[in-house]
Amino acid sequence: MEAVLKEAIEVLKNKKRPELIDVTVYGRYSCRNQTYLYNDSQQQYELHRSVPADKTVRSVKAFVEIIKEELLRRGNETGQNSTVKINLDGGYFIPDDDFGEEMIKFSRLNSQQWNFVKDGINKVYNHRGFLKFLQALAPSVDNFTEIFKSFSLLRLVGKSVLTSNPIITSEGQSEGYTCTYKLEDGCDGEEHFPTGFCLRVPFAKAGEKFYNIDIELLFFRNEDDELRIEVQCPLFENIEEQAIIDEAQFVKEKTESYANLLVLSDF
Repeated sequence: MEAVLKEAIEVLKNKKRPELIDVTVYGRYSCRNQTYLYNDSQQQYELHRSVPADKTVRSVKAFVEIIKEELLRRGNETGQNSTVKINLDGGYFIPDDDFGEEMIKFSRLNSQQWNFVKDGINKVYNHRGFLKFLQALAPSVDNFTEIFKSFSLLRLVGKSVLTSNPIITSEGQSEGYTCTYKLEDGCDGEEHFPTGFCLRVPFAKAGEKFYNIDIELLFFRNEDDELRIEVQCPLFENIEEQAIIDEAQFVKEKTESYANLLVLSDF
């Protein structure tokens, strides 16, 4: 009887499902052998995956460095099946586009001045609000003191007349607004101020790339006869797109040794 039991046990052992199996797994472009472990509770084979650490960088320089390091760790000398994408918010890097196991994020941190411009254009301000907007942009205005002074003197008094005409300055003729008004003592008053100004703004925080941004101003009276100033920048979207293209070009130049690395700019 004991011999029969031993024989039965041996038969059962031989029929036991194997704990580990080797399987050919197919990715987008290639295949590879991987080992699967049987999960008794789930009654299925599972591939054990390590959980990748959350990798997020805030500058394009750090983004380039992490791309290089990740490819080095994987022994990928050409960037084969790896993809980089630059977009409005930053971008991402997929080290293995074949099996898609990890994504490294680039979450761009724009400069404070860039955000001030982006948030402040296409809005209508009263005089005080406009001066606060202009003061916030002081680091990006070359002749800030002169420009701020000219706009701080702006006022509409009584039956003042606000006109847009060429005006004569010490540097010759230029476009601008002329405001004429009567003072309380009966004397005539007149002020001249420009229709805009130019900014030189870094795109990214601690970035080395600066962009010239022309600000255009529209002055008018509201229904209560109060001064209003509309801030416009028709080319801002084009400038921002160019900044993103420049970032993508920077990544391409710094990773040009990886012949098969795909770098995309998308906005």
